[in-house]
Amino acid sequence: MADEARKSVILDFERDAEVLFVQHLDLLAQLESQLRAVHHTMRGIERLRGGSRHVTPEVTNGERETILLRLAKEIDDLDRQVAIEHECCRAMHMTIVGLQQGVATLKRLATDRLQNTREPAAPDDADQSA
Repeated sequence: MADEARKSVILDFERDAEVLFVQHLDLLAQLESQLRAVHHTMRGIERLRGGSRHVTPEVTNGERETILLRLAKEIDDLDRQVAIEHECCRAMHMTIVGLQQGVATLKRLATDRLQNTREPAAPDDADQSA
């Protein structure tokens, strides 16, 4: 019976370690997604910084309106992109919380196993072996 319990603990430990591995792969994919989102946002900001969008006194009212409408659209695009970045960060946070819980489970399994190996044999067990 003790051998079956030992095998069960080992299987639980290995399964939980595998879950941690998969969660880390998820986190890596989320980080890559976040980097792509940040890069896209930076390109959008760079476009906003470009001199061709500046409204100067030399432009007509129609040109000024066109420039400002285009600028407003680009700012809306930027706002959506920042929302995507925020969602990526939220997903990463949730993955990290799952990782922390998984590590705590592994630690508990290892600690419980260690305590079980350190416990002295029960008096009944000692009597049976004599």
